Amino acid sequence: MGRIVILGHTGFIGRALQQHLHDSGRDVVGFSSRTVDLRRAEALRPLEDVIDRDAIVIFASTMTREKGDTPQTLLDNVAMAANLGAFVEQHPPARLICFSSDAVYPMQDRAVSEDTPVAPGGTFYAIAKYGAECVLRKSAEAKGIPLLVLRPTAVFGPGDTHNSYGPNAFLRAAVRDRTVRIFGQGEERRDHLYIGDLVRAVKALVDAGVDGTFNLATGVSRSFADVAGAIRRVVPFELEILYQPRRAPITHREFDVTRLVRQLPGFQFTGFDQALRETYESFREVAEAR
Repeated sequence: MGRIVILGHTGFIGRALQQHLHDSGRDVVGFSSRTVDLRRAEALRPLEDVIDRDAIVIFASTMTREKGDTPQTLLDNVAMAANLGAFVEQHPPARLICFSSDAVYPMQDRAVSEDTPVAPGGTFYAIAKYGAECVLRKSAEAKGIPLLVLRPTAVFGPGDTHNSYGPNAFLRAAVRDRTVRIFGQGEERRDHLYIGDLVRAVKALVDAGVDGTFNLATGVSRSFADVAGAIRRVVPFELEILYQPRRAPITHREFDVTRLVRQLPGFQFTGFDQALRETYESFREVAEAR
């Protein structure tokens, strides 16, 4: 098997994926924005030494919403994809994998599948993610490079760098002051994907050599109130749930994961309570080490 090159290997997903692939015996090389700034075309030259026709390139680099949902972050994200697209046209790898986001889909009452029409106009981040898909698809088609597009839902777990609303923020607050703060009554339902399950699913897709588009989700959506209740079950103390005024209308996200299940028969997701427990222990250890 050829080398796997991860662009964005110091991010939440990239770091966990590199570790999992390395532990499984794969030859993995990672690059961050400090070593290869994908926003500048000339900065990609070091990739010439590691990307060949046997290599698999995983594009996990992104300017996340935490850095600002602005036209500038949109331009930066599109520039990274455009520069990588131009590079792989000159230096084609065996396969190209693009990490996108479920943000490209609209909020709707029906379950989202890979056939759901995209509607990324809600945020600059979503526009950038779908734009990156389009750019890399165009470059991959030009050179006959198999392309796998992955659209993960919200990811939580040890090593999180975003502290987004949901399990990550809730568990950090539980560690910090034994409280969880939710908006309204926490009615919104979301699918929450454990980082350990994400990396196992990605490795399985890589090993299977599939291409096309896959949503990465469990197919089970929980309300934020249910997430807070589950955290109550796993922490070793009394947890106080605080209710805050709602800032936005109630929306839900459900997934139809038929395509993923069909491709990965027998794949077992980590139990939700177990995933929360492992994440809590990781966050607690980090807090105690400070």
